[in-house]
Amino acid sequence: MDKLYYRYWGKAKKDSDNESVSYHLLPYHCLDVAVVAECWWEQSSTIRNAFMTQTGLEEIKAKAWILFFIALHDYGKWDLRFQRKAPSAYAAASHGTTLGDLPLSPNDIKKYFHGPEGLNWFFSDFESRFDDGDWLSVDSEDKDYWLPWLAAVAGHHGEIPETSEQAKLPLLCKSAGVVFKQARMEWVNALEQLFLTPAGLSFSDNPPLIKQKSAIMLAGFCSVCDWLGSSDFFSYDDCPQSSFQGLKSWYRGRFNAAEIALKTAGLHSQVNIKPDIEKLLGENYKPRQVQALIQDLPLQQSLTLIEASTGSGKTEAALAYAWHLLDAGLADSIVFALPTQATANAMYTRLEKAANTIFCNETNLILAHGRSRYHEGFINLKQTSRTGTLQGNEEAWVQCSEWLAQSRKRIFLGQIGVCTVDQVLVSVLPIKHKFVRGFGIGRSVLIIDEIHAYDSYMYGLLGGVLEQQKASGGSAILLSATLPEYQKLALSHAWQAKPAPDNDDYPLITSYTATASTVFDLHSRPELRPESTQVEIELLSDERLLPDDNLLLRIEQAVISGAQVCLICNLVDVAQHLFQIMQVRFEQNNSLNTDQLGLFHSRFSFHDRQNKEELVVNIFGKDPDPRDAREKGHFLIATQVVEQSLDLDFDWLITQLCPVDLLFQRMGRLHRHKRTRPHGFEQQLCSVLVPEQPNYDLHELIYGNSRVLWRTHQLLEKESLSGGVIEFPQAYRLWIEAVYEEQNWDDEPSSVRLSYENFCKESDASYYCAKQLMRSSMNSLTDDDASVSVLTRDGEMSLSLVPFYINAQGEHCLLNGEPLPPQSDLTRIETINLNTVPVPHSWGKREALPEQDSDGLIWFEMQQNGAVLTMQYQQWRYQYTSTVGFQREQLQVDNELEKDA
Repeated sequence: MDKLYYRYWGKAKKDSDNESVSYHLLPYHCLDVAVVAECWWEQSSTIRNAFMTQTGLEEIKAKAWILFFIALHDYGKWDLRFQRKAPSAYAAASHGTTLGDLPLSPNDIKKYFHGPEGLNWFFSDFESRFDDGDWLSVDSEDKDYWLPWLAAVAGHHGEIPETSEQAKLPLLCKSAGVVFKQARMEWVNALEQLFLTPAGLSFSDNPPLIKQKSAIMLAGFCSVCDWLGSSDFFSYDDCPQSSFQGLKSWYRGRFNAAEIALKTAGLHSQVNIKPDIEKLLGENYKPRQVQALIQDLPLQQSLTLIEASTGSGKTEAALAYAWHLLDAGLADSIVFALPTQATANAMYTRLEKAANTIFCNETNLILAHGRSRYHEGFINLKQTSRTGTLQGNEEAWVQCSEWLAQSRKRIFLGQIGVCTVDQVLVSVLPIKHKFVRGFGIGRSVLIIDEIHAYDSYMYGLLGGVLEQQKASGGSAILLSATLPEYQKLALSHAWQAKPAPDNDDYPLITSYTATASTVFDLHSRPELRPESTQVEIELLSDERLLPDDNLLLRIEQAVISGAQVCLICNLVDVAQHLFQIMQVRFEQNNSLNTDQLGLFHSRFSFHDRQNKEELVVNIFGKDPDPRDAREKGHFLIATQVVEQSLDLDFDWLITQLCPVDLLFQRMGRLHRHKRTRPHGFEQQLCSVLVPEQPNYDLHELIYGNSRVLWRTHQLLEKESLSGGVIEFPQAYRLWIEAVYEEQNWDDEPSSVRLSYENFCKESDASYYCAKQLMRSSMNSLTDDDASVSVLTRDGEMSLSLVPFYINAQGEHCLLNGEPLPPQSDLTRIETINLNTVPVPHSWGKREALPEQDSDGLIWFEMQQNGAVLTMQYQQWRYQYTSTVGFQREQLQVDNELEKDA
């Protein structure tokens, strides 16, 4: 049976490969992708349930439509312009047809993209069914059903097409149109027999109507299946089948390759049965506080808010509930998103044990960035894939390799992925292959920690993520110490759920399902409620919020006495400046060593930052390593990186004034674990640096408006005068609701009110800007870290600086001392990421730094002098050390702290 669709290639090797089979027939490649989809469908109840829910069909019919459309994903390759990308393969497959002689310019061939053009050809081929005119401008009931499906699979190379022109060949090649059209229509007929007919369906039926957000799941599923179906697990075959039964048998014979590909890539999830939170907690630990409520939560798709104090076990509670949802077949994986890279790194370590408890066998646990361990399956596939294909950048595996070149992408293809929240937010923005992220998140339980820590712009994007997650059939769990009521309402609105009943109890879990909004508290179980704790408050006034000599002397004495002390600054420059002051003081004090002094902030390379994190956790964490690490005192100067999701324990905390919710987060690092405290530090003490007058200067810029700072300051002053003690957990609800309530306080200064009014205007503008960007039809940006940082944060993002120096051998060396890998090295992008340093956007103003390259990176050549890298550029002197991080000072100018900030 010489069907015309057998006369065209789908994948072709370069002539230089000299292998026996140089091309893979186009129908065979289409079926390779479909067989991956079918094999994955059989393995994953999550994928089955998601598509059954989105289509409203029983399994056999939902599966039939999914496979039918996925096998149509390369419909546009039945076109002369694509076939002429590999002339020798086309000549061999078409048995010397004269169509190869038709005139086509190199530009016609180069600019032909088979994905969106396949969508056009389909409607053109079947125009009598859809309408007589331009299918995009004339309403057609059938078109409304078919377009979302076809656009989703046609977008498998990065962008889901929305609009296009009517399909047509160049004028001098029109004679080829009839032949290619017949081949395409024969292929549709074959797919109808292969997938639709056995399910009681036919091509004359319409597929179910699906929404655009639901189509994201199909686009991502198709794209990943295409990546795997293009890998070396599927051998080339250039021999046509003599009958339809032969084609059907050939398809069934590819299942083994699909199973191996899925397993090797780490995409086959096996969840341990009988979820039990006690297994996550370990021996001798019993569920406490919100952990005891997990068994009561519904086993259905849901949005869940967990409000509990720092150190109360929210993470384990979220993971336990996620495990229950996995066991119920409602998800295949977990994506855990955190505010910062430092918190993501720390969470990765905590999740290593949980991963092996929740999942069977080897778990595909992936950190979104960095050099920590991750499942190597996809990377090994990339290493062994055929890079010498004639279709070049249109080759699915080439695109897969490029997409996965940065470890930040791998989280969406694992069992447990740990990332910053930016990697999640970008799934709803105009980024190429965003639907792969959307698919990865949709098949997962999405857990977002510190949900209170995001601004209006990010909340606008988060709303889109939650809408997409619900449409994809996934669940979300959001964690916070507490959320103001207006934020709860915004989140429930995004999930399209009714507000939950009023409940001021604490801690609290709120669950939003398709049928109910329910709150779960510990009111009837008082034995599980958190114990009341008190934090003593000490206010220290200074206009610049800096410690005076008296406080610095107290800190030294505390460290000598064996105390673990932390000072949290709002600015990196301030932290660096104070660290250098304390370095001198520690060196001059015979009772102290500089190894008792530490600095932790974000302006290090990843390699150095990770070493810093390990050191900080080893000294101040739950289980010090070595165990006698806390036998001598230490002083850590840090920024906001320590206030969220890090399990650190200090005897005394000093902090610059910040908004109340973040202040409470910082206080959560005081006496976090039960242990013997040094004399004089038995009581929790938080010293807060505040201004004498309500002038918050740079700190107001950091946090957006002065009202939250002023109100927090007022409550601290009031508490200081009435006893100087804050009682938890009662303070969470009382203080945070008071600071964030809309109504003006009677004694608010006019400057504070004006600041808040301006903040509200800017916040509203940012929120709607995010909404507008999600709906934007702008050309998709490349999915790289520069694009992510630009689009997911409002205002001026940090710049990505890549310091390097030239060694004696003339090699370009990065901060880790290793030479820069060549362009052809698969580790190059990863290596550059590990040696990039974030610096303030303001540093690039007035040409104070070189220009960014096309990837958003600033390459900065420096001179090496031992362990110090220095560079004078324009009017600035720059310096990097692994101890202090990246700094700059202005030449010939009085370098006050505020100017450097």
